[in-house]
Amino acid sequence: MLIKKDKSIIQNYFEDNSGVGGSNADFVAVVETEDDIPSFLSEMSKTNTPVTVAGALTGNTASGLAFGGAILSLEKLNKIGEIERVDDSNAVIVVQSGAKTNDIKLKAYGAGWMYPPDPTEKNASIGGNISTNASGGRGFKFGVTRDYIKALKVVFSDGSISFVERGKYFADGNGAITFDTNKGKKCTMLPRYHLPVIKNAAGYYNYTKADLVDVFIGSEGTICVIVEAVLKLIPHFKEVFGGIVFFEKRNDAYEFVNKIKTISKKTKEGCLKNSISAMSLEYFDKNALLLIRNDYPIIPENIEAGIMFEQDVYEDNQEVLTEKWVKVIESSNIDLEKIWFASTVEEQEKFRIFRHRIPERVNEMVKKNKIPKVGTDFAVPEGKLPEIIDFCDREFAKAGVFNLTFGHIGENHLHANIVAASKGEYEKCRQVYANIAGKVVELGGTVSAEHGIGKLKHIFLEKMLGEEGFKEMAKFKKSFDESGILGQNNIFPKKYILL
Repeated sequence: MLIKKDKSIIQNYFEDNSGVGGSNADFVAVVETEDDIPSFLSEMSKTNTPVTVAGALTGNTASGLAFGGAILSLEKLNKIGEIERVDDSNAVIVVQSGAKTNDIKLKAYGAGWMYPPDPTEKNASIGGNISTNASGGRGFKFGVTRDYIKALKVVFSDGSISFVERGKYFADGNGAITFDTNKGKKCTMLPRYHLPVIKNAAGYYNYTKADLVDVFIGSEGTICVIVEAVLKLIPHFKEVFGGIVFFEKRNDAYEFVNKIKTISKKTKEGCLKNSISAMSLEYFDKNALLLIRNDYPIIPENIEAGIMFEQDVYEDNQEVLTEKWVKVIESSNIDLEKIWFASTVEEQEKFRIFRHRIPERVNEMVKKNKIPKVGTDFAVPEGKLPEIIDFCDREFAKAGVFNLTFGHIGENHLHANIVAASKGEYEKCRQVYANIAGKVVELGGTVSAEHGIGKLKHIFLEKMLGEEGFKEMAKFKKSFDESGILGQNNIFPKKYILL
């Protein structure tokens, strides 16, 4: 264990992509081997020293930022094991939590495999992705991080260790889970609040007969330290192609997306090889496109929305699939001159850079203004997206604040970014977000679908789960972390730990 106390040296641990200032810690403990962690956490528990787990510090909700106590940095736990083939459709790989997600993806790709979760931030650590159940642009077809976790090795604040394999420990009918550690058995009772049955990263996982692995995923460093994961890999596609379609009317974009979703669903249900099966469907509103128009003059004027689609190809049928897409586009009365096509992996990478350029520009504005970003992460049930977007527009217009929206429209999951230029405007932005969160909950949605809650979104989660939900989460946390030192103020206010 390497201990750093010099403020000038540890300053870089006090910033992430959230724009939150004021982060501080007494010291940073940099883990050199997994064996460092149990004794460290045990000692911190005895002295009631808060511990904030930090990985790559690329988060958007300040969950990796400390406000007192110690920072436990997992940056050196970055080993990526060898790929082990299970069968023609599956392989596994063991990785430490500090490994960069992009490095894992590259190693898998080199062997003909794919780790599908595709978060925007390429430098994120796999531990951070697991802690927030990240997903990214290809979640429409491939799902979220949770779908690719076969096992986790975790350390608790009392120094005990558990290796938890998927399918080994489940909650009983009352929500109770008992499992093994190297120091004996642990027992916990899941919170009883209701979570929406859609893509969700808000609150501790408590669905019926929950697998313990899923409970740790998305827990944002509050109940354990994730040190190692066994990841599932799938065969990599042979080719990929796609396009960005620009629309003068937003409703036309919705209709196009719904048509593609319907066809893709039928393709999956029928296991059809020569039919459209979108890998991703991404949405960009007018303001998002205007933000990067200088970088991409190909974006036409007088455009209200853009939709980016990707199609993965596994057989020698790219030409057939391309024709199918062209027919759907033509039947949707879309002007082919308002489409930017990419037909190779290299060209498709330009689309990915295009998609990532928007949040990059937003983060640049946030850092320049030195005001925290106010960015929604909501998802709503099928059919509710036009209603929530219209609601957002009305809120933005009333407040008169700069805003732009983009995200994963295939999953009804969008990021509305409200960028404040001053502290006074920041409070106005927060109120707009609160109003949006209330509407999202009213529609049966979630206030966070992939970034988690962290330290910034307590008031929005409260609209979903209420104060009683916070109390249940605090009780649940303490069943794992009796001293209450881990990830204080992440997910719910730390005052509930003391109740």
